[in-house]
Amino acid sequence: MTVMHGARRFFALVASGALLAGGVQAVRADAADCSGLVSVAQSLAMGQPPRRLGTTATLVAGRWPHAIPGADPRHRFVIGGDHHHMSAAINGVAIEATCCGQPFRIGADARSPFTFPHVFHIDEKVLLA
Repeated sequence: MTVMHGARRFFALVASGALLAGGVQAVRADAADCSGLVSVAQSLAMGQPPRRLGTTATLVAGRWPHAIPGADPRHRFVIGGDHHHMSAAINGVAIEATCCGQPFRIGADARSPFTFPHVFHIDEKVLLA
């Protein structure tokens, strides 16, 4: 399985209208918060079951699993955030959960992780080849 396969699996879950939050509870695709969406995407990109990895506070504090400070567009998985919000890019495709039951944003409609003050990339060693 490759990181592209993990990304496809993630986008298929979004398209189907269901995600697994925290590996326990099924939720609508528009019900996850921003860190929950990024968590699920990263879990799948690592070939793991969907689960929550942290919060915006975890990211800003530098405690997000496998996140390395700094990123550029060549990195396969990028996360950007501040104390209130985050988004990610998988193979250059931005993803974002906003609020209030709004549908996820994917692609040009999603906020780029590079627009946040804190930007990280996920260690390539943990991502599917």
